[in-house]
Amino acid sequence: MKLLSARLLLPITSPPLFGGALLLQDGTILEIGEREELKRHHPSIPIEDLGDAVLLPGLVNVHTHLELSGLQGTLHGLFLDWLFQLIDRKRDLDSQFYLHSASQGVRDLIRGGTTSVGEITSAGMSFEVLRRSGLRGVVYYETLGLDPLQAEGIVRRAEQKIETMRQEAGGLLKVGLSPHAPYSLSERLLEHLSSLARRFRLPVAVHLAEAEEEVRYVKEGTGPIRERLLKMVGRDRPSHEIRGETPVELVHRHDLLSPSALAVHAVHLETEDVERLASSGVSVAHCPRSNHRLGNGIAPIPTYLERGIRVGLGTDSLASNDSLSLWDEMRFALKLHEGRISPEGLFKMATLAGAEALGLSKEAGSLEPGKRADLIAVRIHDLDEEDPYGSLLSSVQDGDVLLTMVDGKVLYRA
Repeated sequence: MKLLSARLLLPITSPPLFGGALLLQDGTILEIGEREELKRHHPSIPIEDLGDAVLLPGLVNVHTHLELSGLQGTLHGLFLDWLFQLIDRKRDLDSQFYLHSASQGVRDLIRGGTTSVGEITSAGMSFEVLRRSGLRGVVYYETLGLDPLQAEGIVRRAEQKIETMRQEAGGLLKVGLSPHAPYSLSERLLEHLSSLARRFRLPVAVHLAEAEEEVRYVKEGTGPIRERLLKMVGRDRPSHEIRGETPVELVHRHDLLSPSALAVHAVHLETEDVERLASSGVSVAHCPRSNHRLGNGIAPIPTYLERGIRVGLGTDSLASNDSLSLWDEMRFALKLHEGRISPEGLFKMATLAGAEALGLSKEAGSLEPGKRADLIAVRIHDLDEEDPYGSLLSSVQDGDVLLTMVDGKVLYRA
């Protein structure tokens, strides 16, 4: 047992607690309360006082592609130009590149106070790195393919890979499935992947309504995705049925929307799409800096929150972002949504709501008795006691993280 204390605790599910402390045992939070009171109740238990710092739950980054970290600063332009550059570059990448990139990304996450992650892997290397890292999370195996004739083979390989990953995952990682996006999957493949997810009860993450070009292609089968992407893969026509559907309608028709599904980006939704997400219990991964970098617009996050849709924060990859810092992501989102989301609301998105979106909220996302000790400590800069969340957002950088702990184990200490 040990007591861990700091000037301020931000439990997320209860009010800020000045002079608070946590009682930890075997990686579990047993009690939370005022430091002096806990010391009186447990006089023989050693206490570690972090001093002028804030203790809060570890941050939850719900959407990353860690295997692309090594591409930082090498891809340029808006969404489609960026996408085709990425496709070209990936032809030359090997397992060592992906391993090195994922290792770099994991180091960045830990030093920035992220303790749980929703990772998309296509090469499998980030799974290996995360398995050894001590981070908690969900690793979604990514699948894509526009040729309907290849759908069965792709699904067989995905099933084999997922089964292997599940056997090797250990206690901190869960395994999921990522059907990449409606524009990169044949309808036959989408149908088979949906069946696979249901059969194995897999959490699902799908890039959904990220760009206007995607919406046009899914609805009409026309536009630059048809003209450029299909040509690149040797197809002369779309491999999904053209029904005038939105991307949300298409994946909904194939039963991919559920409380265990994560809609990544979700920028271009119609009113009926929002209602589909709300009624199905889907969570949204909000990646505002990546959306901005690629010119994809602003997701209507305040509307989603008003409709009761759960929203977590993601950084996406370093191929489309400047950092994997959720501090940077929260600050950008605060300015982007112009006061319609409060600093406290953003902290909830970056902790508890993110944990809920990944199905990890029984273990992580808040400081509460019974939850695992996934927590961080950050240095205080001119704390406004009336607005601690705003104070932290205005000042904290990754370099201010003093301690990162997952499951009671210290992964980083400054």
